[in-house]
Amino acid sequence: MKILFMAQCYAPENVSAAVLITDLATDLAKRGHQVTIVTGAPNYPQGRIFKGYRNSLYAVEVLDGVRVIRTWSFISPSKKFWSRLFHYGTYSATAFYGGLFAGRPDVIVSYSPPLPLGLSAWLLSLIFRVPWVLQIEDLYPDAAIAAGVMTNNWVVKFFLGMENFLYRHAEGISVISKNFRLALLAKGIRNSKIKTIPVWADPDEVRPMQKQNAFRHEHGLDDKFVVMYSGNIGLTSCLEDILHAAEILQKQIDIQFVIVGEGVKKQTLEAEMKAKKIPNILFLPYQPREKFPQMLAAADVGLVTLNAGAALSSLPSKTFNVMASARPILAVTPSGSEVMQIVEEAGCGWNVPPESPEKLANAITQLKERAAEMIQMGQNGRACLEKKYSRNHCVDAYEKMLTALYDRTHLDAAHAGEIL
Repeated sequence: MKILFMAQCYAPENVSAAVLITDLATDLAKRGHQVTIVTGAPNYPQGRIFKGYRNSLYAVEVLDGVRVIRTWSFISPSKKFWSRLFHYGTYSATAFYGGLFAGRPDVIVSYSPPLPLGLSAWLLSLIFRVPWVLQIEDLYPDAAIAAGVMTNNWVVKFFLGMENFLYRHAEGISVISKNFRLALLAKGIRNSKIKTIPVWADPDEVRPMQKQNAFRHEHGLDDKFVVMYSGNIGLTSCLEDILHAAEILQKQIDIQFVIVGEGVKKQTLEAEMKAKKIPNILFLPYQPREKFPQMLAAADVGLVTLNAGAALSSLPSKTFNVMASARPILAVTPSGSEVMQIVEEAGCGWNVPPESPEKLANAITQLKERAAEMIQMGQNGRACLEKKYSRNHCVDAYEKMLTALYDRTHLDAAHAGEIL
C-alpha cells in the first residue's frame, strides 16, 4: 500500500509529535508499505533551521526507508500568534505541491494541527481519487480558543467553519482519546467515521532504569527527590502551578523541580523564577533522544499538566512516556480530563486540580513519604502501557484502519465497474 503522510514535523526533530509520526512512518515502511511524508524544513522547537538543511522550495531525502519531501514555509523564532499562523499557513499551502509531486498514493493521512493542512490533503484526495484520513492530535480551533490564543471573532468563525468542512469531507477521522471522539460527536460527526487510536510510547526504548544515573549526576540531582516535567512549555501547560508549588516547598532542600523542554511560556516562567529567587527549579532544553530514557528514569515522579480550558482538547503524550519509564504520574488536570481517567484506571498516580499550588505541594510531600506506594504506581503504569498504549499495539491499529479504508475504496470501485 502506498501511504502519503502530511505532517508539519518529521525526523530528525525527534521531539514532541515528531517522534510519533516518525515511529508510525518507519514502522509501516518496515512492514512493506511504500511510505512518503510531506513536511517542512526541520526547525522545531527554536524556529531555526537545523544544521545541514535549507528552507528549500522542494527537497527529497530517504530516512529509514521513508521518502521525505520537504517544502518551503515561513520560519521564524517568534512565538507570536500571527507569526506562528503564517508559518502554519505557508507550510499547509506548499504541502499541496509537495503531495502532488509525490505521485498517486493509495491513501492520504494529514495531521492536525495545523488545521489548514487538511485543505491541501482534501484537494489531493480529489485529484488522485483516493481516501483521506484526518489525524487529530489536538482539537483546533478549540484548543487555541481555550488557551486564549485565538480571540478575534472573525478568526474564530473562519477556523470553526474550516474545521466543520474538513470533518465532513474526510473519509475517516482518527482521534487520540475518548474525549476527542465525544467532542466530534457533539459537533454532529457520525460515529462510524471516527476511529480512536491512542498516543503511545515505545516500551523497548523508554524502559525502567536505575534512578541514580548519569543524568542525575550531570545536573546535580544526586540524593534529591526529583519532580520532573518534560515536554512543550505551552499555553495549556499551567506550569505557573509548578512555580508556585516550588516556592511553597523551597525550604525543603531535598525536593528539586526539573522542567525540560521549550515553548512560548518558557522565558516568562524563567523570568518569574529569577525575580522571585526560587532556588529549587532547574530549567533544561530538550534533551537528545538517546538521553531521553535515562532522563525520565532520573525522576521520582513525572508531572503531566493541563489547564482547565484544555481538558477536553488535549492529551499530552508525555503521559505515556512516564508510564513506560515506570515512574508515578502526578497529574495537574481538571476533574474528568482524559489524563485523570487514565491515571485513575491504571492506578499509576495521583491527580490534583489546576490553580491549586498548595494542594500540589502537599501531594508532592505526601508522595515523598510513600516510597513503596510510588514503586507500585510506577509498575501499574508500565503494565497498563504495555497492554494498551505500546508502540506496536497502536501501529497495528493504524495499519488495520488504513488497510480497511483502502480495501473498502477498491471494493466500491469494483462494484461501480460491474454496474457500468
